[in-house]
Amino acid sequence: MAVTTYGGMTYTQHQVGIKESIVDELLLLDPRTTPFLSLLGFGEPITNIKHEWIEDEMWPQQTLINTSGGTLDDSTTSIVVDDVSPFLVNSIAKIGNELVKITAIDESTKTLTVVRGYASTAKETSISDDTPIKFAFVEGVEGFDARAARATKREIIDNYTQIFDESITVTNTALAIDQWAMGNYNQYEYNRQKALVSVASQLESAIVDGIKYNNGNVRQMRGIRSFISTNVTQATNTDLSLTMFSELAQKIYNTGAFKSGSARYIIMVPPAQKTKVSALDDSKITIERADGGRGQVVDRIYTDFGVFDVVMNDNLNPDELFLLDLNRIKIRPLRGREFSHTFLGTKGDYQSGFIVGEYTLEFKQEKAHGRITGLKTS
Repeated sequence: MAVTTYGGMTYTQHQVGIKESIVDELLLLDPRTTPFLSLLGFGEPITNIKHEWIEDEMWPQQTLINTSGGTLDDSTTSIVVDDVSPFLVNSIAKIGNELVKITAIDESTKTLTVVRGYASTAKETSISDDTPIKFAFVEGVEGFDARAARATKREIIDNYTQIFDESITVTNTALAIDQWAMGNYNQYEYNRQKALVSVASQLESAIVDGIKYNNGNVRQMRGIRSFISTNVTQATNTDLSLTMFSELAQKIYNTGAFKSGSARYIIMVPPAQKTKVSALDDSKITIERADGGRGQVVDRIYTDFGVFDVVMNDNLNPDELFLLDLNRIKIRPLRGREFSHTFLGTKGDYQSGFIVGEYTLEFKQEKAHGRITGLKTS
């Protein structure tokens, strides 16, 4: 009976072609190499190469007034807005300190017809472009008929599974001789460990950089950068600042993302921006140091919207930053296709095997996440 020994394990001919799960080994990799695997682990398996989930959201509470660059005076009763979905006919909205009653809504032109100075509130005399207008409440009338209901369209989001693999080939001569600096491993096990790191790194890269693609036999999953489209701040080759970050957090807060109580937010940065984070306004940083060392390292940022741990990830572009809710992100394997190692045995004067796994990214409610791009890197 053919016997091969590596890494303290003996493989017989009967074990050739049998899959060996390596999921636990992947989760023990260096978190600096595999930050998402370390933070998230693996979710429940899925059963289709096209993974779908349904998303819904509450109606928005406010939008912005569009004056086409001009201003509106206190006689204006037709107001164009960016989004009419927050409002109902016979509801009350607030502009600054003024309440207005909405009497008609034209969805095609995004125009609200309003009665100004509702409930004797003082009219705003100069309303500029991008002034917020907020849904306040409905005008409840005693003995009323039921009003028309509001509805939001539930959306089906999907992503494809992607295959990640590495092959292992070692000559029998390499297996027979002592190898320098390999400890208790022989050449096959040493190469298996390298392949393990490689497939994990491939998955990490796809989680960030992936572009959704399917041509039949080849599928690629959509990554985080591709998903985030709503809360994107475009910097102009400027240094990251606390103000810039707080404004991004406020955008996400306005979507209601921080209000659920179940969020688990982190700041994810590339090495070039990690040094920028550590150099942020030192008046906002408290350091307790008893020794004579100098310098500052920031691994957590405190804001009005929460406390965020800072995580470094080499896969991000040098000029970007992610603000992510980990509770809305999952790495999910295709059922029966979790990462595994298969020993293929003797194929000639060599031993071979391979590592393979098939996974996808489940990224829920992209409005609950944010991204800054175009940051200064030097």
